[in-house]
Amino acid sequence: MPTVLTGLVDTGDVLADELVVDMAEDIKYLDPDESQFTTMLQQIASKEAISKKVNWLEDELFPRISSLAASATSGATTLTVATGEGDYFRAKDVVRNALTGEAYRVTSVSTDTLTVVRSIGDVAAASSASGAELVIISNAAKEGATLGERKITKKVLGYNYTQIVRHPFGFTNTNVAIERYGGQEPALEAKKKLIEHKRSIEQLAFWGARDSQTHSGDSEPTRYAGGLVEYLSSNVDDVGGALGEDELEGYLRDGLQHGSRNKVLFGSPLFSQSISKFLRERMAPAGPSERLWGAKVDAYISGAYGYKVPLITKRDWNDFGVTGTYYGTWAVGVDMSNVKIRPLKTRNTKLLRNRQANDADETTHEFLTELTFEVAQEATHFIIKGVTSGSTS
Repeated sequence: MPTVLTGLVDTGDVLADELVVDMAEDIKYLDPDESQFTTMLQQIASKEAISKKVNWLEDELFPRISSLAASATSGATTLTVATGEGDYFRAKDVVRNALTGEAYRVTSVSTDTLTVVRSIGDVAAASSASGAELVIISNAAKEGATLGERKITKKVLGYNYTQIVRHPFGFTNTNVAIERYGGQEPALEAKKKLIEHKRSIEQLAFWGARDSQTHSGDSEPTRYAGGLVEYLSSNVDDVGGALGEDELEGYLRDGLQHGSRNKVLFGSPLFSQSISKFLRERMAPAGPSERLWGAKVDAYISGAYGYKVPLITKRDWNDFGVTGTYYGTWAVGVDMSNVKIRPLKTRNTKLLRNRQANDADETTHEFLTELTFEVAQEATHFIIKGVTSGSTS
C-alpha cells in the first residue's frame, strides 16, 4: 500500500536519499603543510646518503681564552689554569690577565700549570683573583729562534643514523569504486597523508633522538635519526617566563657568535607574539583615519652584530603546551650552513603504490622516506625556551 500525502508537500515529506546534496567539490583541511624547515633544507642543503649511518668531521680554531683556577700573588711565577686548559698554551705565548691588565710571558707548561715571566709591558705585576680571564694574545719568538712547539686541534667525528618513516593508508576496493564528493579514494587520502608525512619529518628534524637498537623480539635493528635537540648543548636558554628585550639580545649575542650569518629563527606563535609586544606597546595609528594596530615581525636585527635574522613562525607549534618549557614556548635558531638533510639513496620520499597482499581485495599505498640529518658545529645553533609572554621592562 502506498503512503498518501494530503495537502501541501514540504521538504520533510521527501525521502532523504532523493535529495541532491549541495556539497563543495574540495575538502577543507584544518591544517596546511607547515614543514618550512625541511622544505628549506631540501632546496638548499640536501645531499644523498649512501649508508645507514652518515659521518662528518668538525674542527675549530685553536683556543685563545682560559682562566685562573686559583688566585695568584703579585710575586708568583707559576699560575694554575682551569682543568684541561693547559693544552691551550705554548712556551713564548704572551698572555693578558683581563682582570688586572698585566701581561705574562709563558716559559713552560706542565699539565695545567704555567711558568711565567711577570709584567711584560707597562702594567706592573699584581695579585689576581681565581677565575680571572686569561687571553692568549700571540706567540713571541726571539730573533733567530727555532719554530717552537707545534700544536693543533684534533678533528671531531659527528654522526647520525637514517630513520625509516612510513605512513600507509588503504581502502577496500568497494570503497575505492564508490563515487563520492571531494574526490576518489585513495587519491584523496594521499593528499592528506603527504602533509602528515612531511610534518613527521619536520618534527624529526627538530626533536628526533639519535640511536640504533635491536629491540626485544626483533631480529633487525631500528635506527633513529637525531634532530637538533639531540646535538645542542652550548646555547640552550630557559627564559622561565616573560621575555625582555635585553634578555633576547643577550641570547642572540651568544647564539649568533659563531658560524655563518645564514641563520634562521624558527619560533612558536607565542614566541613571535612575545617579540611583537616590544613594538606593539610603542605604536600608535599613523593618523586619525587609521585603524590598523599590531606589529608583524618576520625578522629581528641583532643589536650586537647588526644583521637581520629571519623569523619563521611555526603555526603548528601552537598545538603544543605553552607553559613551562613545552614546545609551544620554544624558538630554535639554526645556522643553515651547518645543517643538511640526507635522504638515503633511492629512499627519498616516495608514494609506493599497491602494497596490499596479492589476494587482498583492497588498495593500499604508503609514503616512505629513509633519511637523516647532519647537525654540525652545535655551538652555531641555539634554543630559547620557556617564553610565556613578552616584556618591555
